[in-house]
Amino acid sequence: MSLSKDRLKIVYDREADVLYVTKGTPEYTDYVEYSEDVILRFHPETKQLVGFTLIDFSEHFARKDSDIALPFGVDFHAYAVPRA
Repeated sequence: MSLSKDRLKIVYDREADVLYVTKGTPEYTDYVEYSEDVILRFHPETKQLVGFTLIDFSEHFARKDSDIALPFGVDFHAYAVPRA
């Protein structure tokens, strides 16, 4: 299955405890360290946000204050509706 430019690819690397979320097909990006454990990734030419990386993913949800606030909005569009 090929990813359209709007689909999200979510990959969790259990060994490294890192979550990768990418819009479309992963490729080389520019990046900004938003916080000590969040990296924002941008398309090198358009400078549009194309994904983020969350380091120490499981540790975020072991804490009582497990909310993660990221500096961008999200629009969800369903490409297929699952059967009930």
